[in-house]
Amino acid sequence: MIDLYYLSGSPYAWRVLLALEHKKLQYKRIDLSFENGDFKSESYLALNPRGKVPVLVDERVTLYESPAILEYLEDKYRDSGNNLLPKEVGERAISRRIINEIDVYLDPASRRLLMATFFTPKEKWNEEKISKAVESLIRELKYFDDYFERSVANGTLSSVEFSMFPIIALVLRLEKLKSDLGFSQAMSNALRQWLSALEGLKLFQTTRPPHWK
Repeated sequence: MIDLYYLSGSPYAWRVLLALEHKKLQYKRIDLSFENGDFKSESYLALNPRGKVPVLVDERVTLYESPAILEYLEDKYRDSGNNLLPKEVGERAISRRIINEIDVYLDPASRRLLMATFFTPKEKWNEEKISKAVESLIRELKYFDDYFERSVANGTLSSVEFSMFPIIALVLRLEKLKSDLGFSQAMSNALRQWLSALEGLKLFQTTRPPHWK
């Protein structure tokens, strides 16, 4: 049995949860809590000395960092459920490149927006800083428009979708905190169609963080 150490709302833990469901693997989800100090416990730091999620434990293998976990699931459970990456070697390489772009460029842009809003008290919000963070994130997302269009046309479900969707879903949730954020209004049509296609799938609905429902 696979153990997944999970935090509701973490886009990195969500991508692994999506992959496990897509691969149709049996697993046990272990929900962690900041309030209870789970991330600083000796037992958890023994699994991940960085004290972050997710962590996956599969028999003798203990892994943290979600890109490595997704690669492991695809390699070990290649014949289970659905593939996380295309079969053709060139297409697999392109998918890995896009995932790397997500982690190196898109994720930091989203975190800058999170830091300027969610992790900053409202009375200290800097509107110019927030606006620039939104603009930066939208610029990064436009690099993926061609992929969004291909994904919708082909009905693609892969590690790319599982890596990208939770990040964007988290940013969209910020509009509940700041209604005039302007992110959703600035999204490209390609991104809107891609999000709509995925939001309609049971996989994304059933794995959505419980406290977001």
